[in-house]
Amino acid sequence: MKSHFIALALLASSSFSGAAEEFGPSIYSGMNARFDPAAEARYRQPGAELRLLLAHQNANTATNHFCLLGYRWDYGLEFVSVHWREGRMILRWHGETDWADGFLSAVVSDGVDLQTGVIDAEDSRGSTFLVTRRDAEGTLEDCRSHGREYVIEPFTAPPPVEDE
Repeated sequence: MKSHFIALALLASSSFSGAAEEFGPSIYSGMNARFDPAAEARYRQPGAELRLLLAHQNANTATNHFCLLGYRWDYGLEFVSVHWREGRMILRWHGETDWADGFLSAVVSDGVDLQTGVIDAEDSRGSTFLVTRRDAEGTLEDCRSHGREYVIEPFTAPPPVEDE
């Protein structure tokens, strides 16, 4: 991994965990703790995964900004919420090479599109892909307050792998 492809700008934040009552509006529910992705081995080096996303979305020719914040649930679920500012999306990353195994199309389609997937309503009316503006803004604010910022500079994507 070439370090000149990724520039890190770390947010100053001293609290990455908290009781459930400390969470405001969010697209997620029931989490009981936040965590700093950089403090966990399987989330420590997101650059390669973020570059995979950018190449998959043909967005690798411009500078892109991301905010990452981890969430945990009592029953063992955990993932990192990834806000991609230029792509106007919130995605889930389960660590390490989660996105490298050809699942990016599913990850993107399961993510929250902040342009088309946000509604001005009190609830999402049972939708599996729409979220309320209040919940989306709450998630973005939580990342701004507690998350870690990453900047990926433009790069040349590798050529597609040909099947033999």
